[in-house]
Amino acid sequence: MTIRTIKPEELDACCAMGGTGWLADVVRRIWKEGTSAPELAFLVEQDGRPVGRVFFHRRSSPSELAMFGTHISATADFFKTGMALLNTALARQKENGVTGVEYAIYDIYDPDPELYRALIEAVGFKQYQEKKRYVWQDSGTPMRVKVRLKFRPMSEAGEYSFEQAIGQVTVGTLDREDRARLKKHGAAETAGWYMRVLKQGSFEPTEWLLGYLADGTLCGLVVPKRLDDREGTIDYLGVVPEMRGSGYGFDLLAKGTALLQAKGFKTVVAETDSENLPFHAELERAGFRHCGTLRCFRCDLVHQLHG
Repeated sequence: MTIRTIKPEELDACCAMGGTGWLADVVRRIWKEGTSAPELAFLVEQDGRPVGRVFFHRRSSPSELAMFGTHISATADFFKTGMALLNTALARQKENGVTGVEYAIYDIYDPDPELYRALIEAVGFKQYQEKKRYVWQDSGTPMRVKVRLKFRPMSEAGEYSFEQAIGQVTVGTLDREDRARLKKHGAAETAGWYMRVLKQGSFEPTEWLLGYLADGTLCGLVVPKRLDDREGTIDYLGVVPEMRGSGYGFDLLAKGTALLQAKGFKTVVAETDSENLPFHAELERAGFRHCGTLRCFRCDLVHQLHG
């Protein structure tokens, strides 16, 4: 068994394993953006044949990575091959100063989510959050947006104002990851981290919106973004604590969805913590339907990896 990094010319064949040829386009994009590179892609071979792969990309910090695209061929011993691949790849990241790696399992995309969950847990990953995935499909009727709020894009308000607003809307959040980050790093650092993460991928400052009441009081914010040529996403949405419970989350959601609809996206995706029941209700009210569950895991590389 040989484990090594992937050569750029091998990418298409590597991603074709498991019928996921579309993955190559994703990897090329993040290589071009600079959040990943061939040295963050690993291949396991048996008798000269590729039987598994895994990719990593940087998030907002060089010491934190996300792992994705894990696949072990049906022709290989799943756990023996998978553990050898992941332990080697994770050990390499630890040598390079990485302290933590995150991984997500979608039950609607992963061919065998429980099997892959068992694999990543065997090498030290622990689940820290569960999210519900909601999907809106364009029926041909324009999304109605209430006129209770006045919207101002970040391109006018400025990044500092938007970052300050993120700090306000995360107070009292129902998102478990956000609560843990706030407890560890505080509001200011968490808001800065969010700005860096949200700016990754498609970044359109004219479409990041702050919502205000008529008297100029900040109510909340919404970040609609392009996922790919077919889908848009509500990447982030928040309401300041004193405005919650009055349906403003729905107003922000409708505005973000309407913007994506006007740009031609027929599908809009939103993810939210499974414990955030108020936002589940707002999503369903706006015509989103629950479609899949996302489980989020993290491996702390500061501690010893499992063999």
